[in-house]
Parts: sequence; structure tokens; C-alpha cells
Amino acid sequence: MPEGFTLNRGWVLVLKDGRVVVDWGENVFQDLASGQFIESVDLIGSHTIRDEELAWLKRTGQVLDYDAGQVFLGSLPERRRKPLD
Repeated sequence: MPEGFTLNRGWVLVLKDGRVVVDWGENVFQDLASGQFIESVDLIGSHTIRDEELAWLKRTGQVLDYDAGQVFLGSLPERRRKPLD
């Protein structure tokens, strides 16, 4: 297994506008290229990532590797959370 962390492949989506995002659930998405968190996205026209899209991301260094069920990433910025009072 490559270094970094593993995501379920079903969590990686390609939006209609071409952005690749990670769906963290609860309407929280993270742009794979920029690392920015997005609170809401339009999922109409989106799809789970395909092999050819993952191959391109691997060639460009955004993905370390992938297989039929997982995507291996080097790192992503963590989501900032509001402190509990």
C-alpha cells in the first residue's frame, strides 16, 4: 500500500464542472486539487470517479494510486472545526 491515507472510491466524485471532490458526508465536500472545503455542491450531473480520471490524477500527482475499491492520497488539509464552548 502506498504511503498516505486511503479513501473509499465511492467517496470521490467528479462534478459537472469537472472538479474532483471528496464527499465527507453531511453535505461537506473537499476539492481534491485545492484542498478547500465546500459546504454544498450541486450533485446533478456528477458521477463517481472513473479509472481514466484516476489515471490522469495519478499522472499529475494528485493521487498516489488506486484500485477497484480505494483511492490512495498523500494528504489533504484538515477541516477546521469550531471549538466547543
